[in-house]
Amino acid sequence: MEINKTNCLSKEEYQEVVALLKTCERHDSFEIGACLNLSMIQKGDDKHLDFILAREKEDLVGFLGLYSFVDPKKVELAGMIHPAYRNQGKFSRLLEHAKQITRARDANEVIFVCPLKSDAAIHLSSKMDATYMYTEFTMEYNMISRKKDDWPVNMSINKADLSDSGMIMKLFSEGFEVASSDENIKRLIESNLTKLGYELFLVRLDKNPIATITISDEEQSVYLSAFTVTPAQRGKGYGRIILERIINDIIVRYPKKSIRLDVDVKNEGAIRLYENIGFRIVDGFDYYLAK
Repeated sequence: MEINKTNCLSKEEYQEVVALLKTCERHDSFEIGACLNLSMIQKGDDKHLDFILAREKEDLVGFLGLYSFVDPKKVELAGMIHPAYRNQGKFSRLLEHAKQITRARDANEVIFVCPLKSDAAIHLSSKMDATYMYTEFTMEYNMISRKKDDWPVNMSINKADLSDSGMIMKLFSEGFEVASSDENIKRLIESNLTKLGYELFLVRLDKNPIATITISDEEQSVYLSAFTVTPAQRGKGYGRIILERIINDIIVRYPKKSIRLDVDVKNEGAIRLYENIGFRIVDGFDYYLAK
């Protein structure tokens, strides 16, 4: 088996990864595309991304992605092996190469992302004595028609640009309890403001910023993420109003794509909100911390 490592896939390599993904999903009858982060794979040019490709006679039979979203020392791993080449120790070989990369990065957290329906992935995490951390549900919007827009006249929503990065950072620090001086978060915001396929929105009430939300084009789906309303404006129905406006906009702009988001299974309030708007749980992922 030939193994190659890169942090930026060519167009042909990306197409091979997508083809392998579809083969695995057809065989296993569950989705793994979300944990592989197709948009990051396609647009990968970040020094904190690494992709390991395994080939047999020039055919791609294995893939392992290493992703750092905020802190470069925290690395998430997700991958796949062609059904015809499983139970041959090939994924273990990919993991050995991944260990070399995480050591070179001096990573202090290595996390396995396992589809809830993948007994093999969960078994491998257990075999490696990894510790369960948490579970996220993937929810998908299941209504076809646009909702009535009850947008308040004193509220505005606009696509953000780099000049808004400081205000978005303030909303992040209030909503996600991160330090306003966190340089990793600042870099993430600035990167997403300029990255192809990503859009950040800033919501104002009486011209005062109260919320932000990110949408990203993920191949067959549009994902909502990093949504927060400033604590002083919560409990007033603004979260629902903002989501419905964003959803209506996505339906117009991306009529053939599904709308999805991920949510911690313990965040019952958020799950209820999403269900009331029209989202339903379609998938999920377990996260395990490697030792």
